[in-house]
Amino acid sequence: MVTAVLLLPAAAGTGIDAAWERLRSLAGEWEGVEGGKKAGVTYTIVSGGSVVMESMKMPAPEPDMVTMYHRDGTGLVATHYCSLGNQPRMRATEASPDGKTIRFRFADITNLSKPDGPHIRHLTVTFQDADHVTQDWTSLDKGKEQPAVFKWTRNKRP
Repeated sequence: MVTAVLLLPAAAGTGIDAAWERLRSLAGEWEGVEGGKKAGVTYTIVSGGSVVMESMKMPAPEPDMVTMYHRDGTGLVATHYCSLGNQPRMRATEASPDGKTIRFRFADITNLSKPDGPHIRHLTVTFQDADHVTQDWTSLDKGKEQPAVFKWTRNKRP
């Protein structure tokens, strides 16, 4: 039996506009840790200002990854180009009115090797202030969720 789930994007006015502006404010270089390992991320505004590109530099031997954030009508979408070789797409299902917390939830995926194969399911982005951001990623592998928390600090070196 196949169950379909329809996730509707959060509507503008429920924090999506503020969340989009917060994502755009990330432009620049960041450093952080995940699981005690150092990592880095660069945010670049591309495509005429319509996309925020996140380039994540993982600690060796892990491959680097990219996530693209963009508007979709009144909603937000994140497409994660994963080192696992698949591309989960998530929609913002909730954003705080001030845009400080954005919850992206799984919408669909391309190139999944098998139905229960490993892939990213959710992402929550929390802005502590202009220079500190936390990302809570949740992956799913054979029905088991696995969290990964990245704590990012803006790199203020010239």
